[in-house]
Amino acid sequence: MFVDVTCRRNPDLIDSAVELHQAGRIPSNCYVVDLDTVSRNAAHVARAAGGLGLTPYQMTKQFGRNPVVAKAVADAGISRVVAVDFEEARLLDSHGLRMGHVGHLVQIPARDVPLAADMEADFLTVFGYEQAERISAVMAARGRTQDLTLRVVGPNDTFYAAQRGGVTVDDAVDVARRIDRLPGVRLRGVTSFPVVLWDEPTQSFAPTANLSTLGEVSAALNAAGLDAPVVNAPSACCSATFELKARAGATHVEPGSCLTGQTPLHAVSDEPERPAMIYVSEVSHLTRDAVYGIAGGLYPRSKARRALIYRTAGATPINARVELDPPEAIDYYGTLHVDDPSTVRVGDTVVYAFRAQVFVSKCFVAVVSGIGSDPQLEGVYTSTGFRLGEDLLPVGGLSRRAAS
Repeated sequence: MFVDVTCRRNPDLIDSAVELHQAGRIPSNCYVVDLDTVSRNAAHVARAAGGLGLTPYQMTKQFGRNPVVAKAVADAGISRVVAVDFEEARLLDSHGLRMGHVGHLVQIPARDVPLAADMEADFLTVFGYEQAERISAVMAARGRTQDLTLRVVGPNDTFYAAQRGGVTVDDAVDVARRIDRLPGVRLRGVTSFPVVLWDEPTQSFAPTANLSTLGEVSAALNAAGLDAPVVNAPSACCSATFELKARAGATHVEPGSCLTGQTPLHAVSDEPERPAMIYVSEVSHLTRDAVYGIAGGLYPRSKARRALIYRTAGATPINARVELDPPEAIDYYGTLHVDDPSTVRVGDTVVYAFRAQVFVSKCFVAVVSGIGSDPQLEGVYTSTGFRLGEDLLPVGGLSRRAAS
């Protein structure tokens, strides 16, 4: 999906990744993140959001909750993070990242509410009164007040499978009033997801009914006398969509894929955010009709169409067509097709570029700085943000070899 644009707009990322892979410094089945380009992207996104009065929270799941990348984004101007599940919040908080929004898309588990309180996030999202009541009990006992946002649902709204939940438009004012009467919490606004989606026929982003629902409920809450100015409008957050969201009343946005230059818009248009992440592996074996690369990080919704196969770093790559396996398959291998299989060897480097959700993949993440000048490997991590040693085992763990 992003092979062509990456070759054209960030070829040094590909060259550096191939060199590192063939030198044995990064493993196969590994996403490679260009740290400096992510920083530049984040700085642009922060300026674009701020110019429209929007507060951005960085979304880290797409690049595997990586703390090095998240800190670079924070230093570039997006100082707080959104944690879509509590595992992400726990990890990033442990690295000193400041929480902006926790509890959306995944609600905070009951046992973790005290830890969530310790994080002092700007907002915790609740899907109903019961979740707010749980947070209230913890915060009231501490003599503090936590701001909340309420997830709301309209009759024509769009939700992905396994992501449904929230308070209906008809019930929102009543539930908000009940929440606002609880000690230790304060209802400050509304959120939903997704409020903008890619429209394939027009090759552009367009609002969903969710965005209108947010505006409708926000107006109703404030008309009812609640002080609820916040309209958090996640999905498809990039500089190109900020004006649309601001016009609709949004106050907060949550950029994620744009930080690596990989929203659908970035595949068809040269946006200010440049491509900053690729997926690297190697040829495992060949059959009479296909080439197979070691996988584990091939996202089922990637829409990858093409990959590049390198025999040596700096050589002209072999173009390969990607055959995507069905979502129910385990991606032990990626299936590739080339015009002349005799040109491919076992061990050759394979480079993909597609929109990823690294945190749900079984893969590695390598963070590289200085691409284009003096590339430096900042570290190799799990797909969920834990640093690995040279043995690719968790830092601080004891390998079997060392124990024997």
